[in-house]
Amino acid sequence: MANSTLGQGETAGRSAALNDRLDPLVFDLTAEEAQLVSAAALLIPDLSANAEKADATSRLPEDNIDALRNAGLLRLATPQAYGGHQVGARAATAIAAEVGRGCPSTSWVLVVYYSAAIALWLYPDEVRHRVWSQDPDATVCGSSTGAVPVREADGGYVLTGRWGWASGAHHATWAILDVVAQAEGPAPDRGVALVPMSELSVEDTWHMTGMRGTGSDTIRAEEVFVPKEQVVLMSQAAAAARDNTQALAPVPRPQGLAGALAAPVLGMGMAVYDHVVAKLAEGRPLASSVKLHARAIDAPGVQANIADAALLIDSAVLHAARSARAVDLATRTGAQMSPLAVARIRIDAGIAARHIRHAVDKLLDVGGASRFAESSPAQRIWRDLGTATRHPTFITEIDREQYARILLGFNGQ
Repeated sequence: MANSTLGQGETAGRSAALNDRLDPLVFDLTAEEAQLVSAAALLIPDLSANAEKADATSRLPEDNIDALRNAGLLRLATPQAYGGHQVGARAATAIAAEVGRGCPSTSWVLVVYYSAAIALWLYPDEVRHRVWSQDPDATVCGSSTGAVPVREADGGYVLTGRWGWASGAHHATWAILDVVAQAEGPAPDRGVALVPMSELSVEDTWHMTGMRGTGSDTIRAEEVFVPKEQVVLMSQAAAAARDNTQALAPVPRPQGLAGALAAPVLGMGMAVYDHVVAKLAEGRPLASSVKLHARAIDAPGVQANIADAALLIDSAVLHAARSARAVDLATRTGAQMSPLAVARIRIDAGIAARHIRHAVDKLLDVGGASRFAESSPAQRIWRDLGTATRHPTFITEIDREQYARILLGFNGQ
């Protein structure tokens, strides 16, 4: 192996083969779902070409949203009754991972739209009809950074307040916002309000080093009236679920969907892998004072890092696939996920993110300092990865304590 020579064609073939992990066998997809994954893969070149613009402008280019719409990917959570795909967590994860290979921010926004749209199961049939009957591509963003008090009015509620970190707000049709109302009795009653984005404004507050393209700015409402049926309080949520006559299965209920946010991270890992391996395949020399090999790609240490990175990415994908499968099983059976299952999903997401970070470090160690040139996509993805994997979803330092307590029988406390 020390003096083996991998030709560019062979290396490129191995790079492409790495992405076989997203095929239907890994995520157990139907033929239609596999076609959506393929459609997402076809977007990678254009999304990649626009990624620098998204990074510079702190929002997704309209071309990216148009590409998602034209590929049918804005309909992942749209019910089939309204012309949607109504896919489960496995398909959504595989699709978003492919999108993430082209543009991590676009993938993140796609997952937010998918997850927020799933929350519409909380609302009456008439509300879902209002959202999707005229526009099956309608998108829903959300913000859960803190419940804002609302006041009751004739036929509904009035909202005034601000909600931060609203990824995808610039291109969303609707927004789901955390609110709190006074229920009967002394305790406040939290809930969610569904509001058209046309009645809201967006403040420029998203100034980050990574994931800039998500445009996760702040949503603002000024005396916005929301009809009563578009506000679901937690005290009403169980009844709303029972009264929901238009079943959304096999779209998962909003339980355990935190794992779906791992999909953009998977895409980042695969994108860096593709980039570094392609550069190695060009036959550049090993930048070292000890010239044991004419080409970096022939060095056993380089090859070992590539193998380690591939295995780490594989492991991350398998963790994500396991989580998605658990969510879809609960959806199919109608079972409420146990605290252990939910904790395992959160751990899976966190471990997948850590594996991708480790894999990218391995890749950049052999990719060289030139991967951090401003002209290199690797440095942008590295910034995106560092930012995204610090999202609360991926903080294993906290989640593993909860996981351990459940495993040890501490009643989930």
